[in-house]
Amino acid sequence: MSASACVVFYGLRYEVSDDEIEGLEMRSDPRMQAARKAGLKHYWANFGAPGERYLLFVGANLGVLGPENSLEVVLRTTELQAIIESTKAKLQAADLAGEPSLHVQWCEDA
Repeated sequence: MSASACVVFYGLRYEVSDDEIEGLEMRSDPRMQAARKAGLKHYWANFGAPGERYLLFVGANLGVLGPENSLEVVLRTTELQAIIESTKAKLQAADLAGEPSLHVQWCEDA
């Protein structure tokens, strides 16, 4: 059993279609593979509880907050700036298009 959590990511967020879930489960999704090769993190889950809304984040995992995860995240301005610049460069090198953003996403325990 898992607990609700808040995911904090800098990078890209993708809506995942039903036909893409198996690739994520098998870790064969091209975005996941590109992220790994570029030294980026990825995170995916069902964020639609009690329904289904699967999202994939690619970039820098700034934290997962919740009872079964961290209780806080602290990033100094210089650390955050370095993460942003590094992530932008790695996303470009991985040929993952899109405008990187700060994503704070609630994941309800179903």
